[in-house]
Amino acid sequence: RIQILFENGMANLLPSSMFSSLLPKDPRVALTIVVAGAGALALYLEYVRRERYGSTTRSNSSSEIDSKIKQGNVKLEEAIQYYEAALADMQQRDGDDSQRLFVRSMLLRAYEIQAITSPEDFQMRSTVIGIDGLALPSPNKSEALQKIINPQAIEQTYKPDIDDLESESSGISDFYDTFDIIDEDIDKLDLPTFYKDQLFLHKVESFMCRTNRFEQVHVSSPTEFLVKVQCIRLAMDKMLKVQSQKSFLLEQGRLQTSRLLDIAGADSAIFREKFDNIINYAIDPANFESITEELAGRRVPAINLYDVVLDFCLLDSFDDLDKPPAAVTSIIRNTWITESMRKGMLSSAVWGIISSKSRKTAPGGFLSYFYDIMGTLTPSLAWGFLSDDPILHPICVFIRENIESSLIKVFNHDITDYSTVDSLAADIFKVLKSSTEELRHRLDTVS
Repeated sequence: RIQILFENGMANLLPSSMFSSLLPKDPRVALTIVVAGAGALALYLEYVRRERYGSTTRSNSSSEIDSKIKQGNVKLEEAIQYYEAALADMQQRDGDDSQRLFVRSMLLRAYEIQAITSPEDFQMRSTVIGIDGLALPSPNKSEALQKIINPQAIEQTYKPDIDDLESESSGISDFYDTFDIIDEDIDKLDLPTFYKDQLFLHKVESFMCRTNRFEQVHVSSPTEFLVKVQCIRLAMDKMLKVQSQKSFLLEQGRLQTSRLLDIAGADSAIFREKFDNIINYAIDPANFESITEELAGRRVPAINLYDVVLDFCLLDSFDDLDKPPAAVTSIIRNTWITESMRKGMLSSAVWGIISSKSRKTAPGGFLSYFYDIMGTLTPSLAWGFLSDDPILHPICVFIRENIESSLIKVFNHDITDYSTVDSLAADIFKVLKSSTEELRHRLDTVS
């Protein structure tokens, strides 16, 4: 009887063709399968035994079963972490596509089992978990998924019939119905490998973003945007691990913004001081937790170059410029007063708005530094973007078009290579470097 249970249990966990053809190829994958198989099988056997004999088993035997079930859950969680780490490694290097498919299949099956047998562990993935380049945001898919992770629903819908071990549980059927896609289907799509890996993870647990800008960056759908944002996050994190690239981007941001303020007639020395202050605060690991908490209040889902600098700081500012406060537009359009008076009034109005926002932030926190630097930048930028200044306005328009054009290139997998996290990181840096060089040449024509 145990032999029959073993064969059926392994059949549920592993497609026989994959098991026979792929298991011997990679010792790490083989070890992972053994761990997962042992944990899930222990859980499976004891659960079936308890369903049948629970009412007549002695109390000490029941205690042993509970202990073994808990051990099975622990082993299953360990197996999931092995799979996630293995998939992350595969994303960062070229490898066997069939092996990648196999690992994804195993990971999905492990999620299925955990959602049914250990919903508290499954729900722990409701916050973003970073595992060597993997991020798994919260599961809020539909009633079907809630049914899976609800213990009462499990009791009603998942009771294996010992006489029909090959029948599928309604919980697993709901799991597939909820996501409306199986990982094997993803591999049939003609898409870059790294993108497909993240698409698979998005189908398991949805990625999040602050603003879905799929039309702005010229991608086909909100889903494509979310998956590519996740790819870009991981690639940018990889890119910034190269110190020379990180230093280049910081120095260019500091230098080119200073040059813009010089052209606008503002004090660039004050900007550089405040720029250094916020950078020193942001790169200190001791401040990471407080930065995360602060920005979570502004719906920033992750701390990285895309979400904080590009989306929250730059693109949100451009959005605000499209809908400036009435007080600002009335000042700029009032041609009855001199330009110098309008600039002075605009600076006072902008400073008042920023001061009001700054007072609502935690003293000495990231947003406090952010509004401090914005108080230096915004008056000049608002005048440049919203006025008809013959020198500053064309430059500000160029800057915005340059940033938005660069993002379109980054999101275009015909321009940037989404095959691996390394190839995407390299291409993103090329795009950003080209963008800064274009800005430098444009500023050279004025200064």
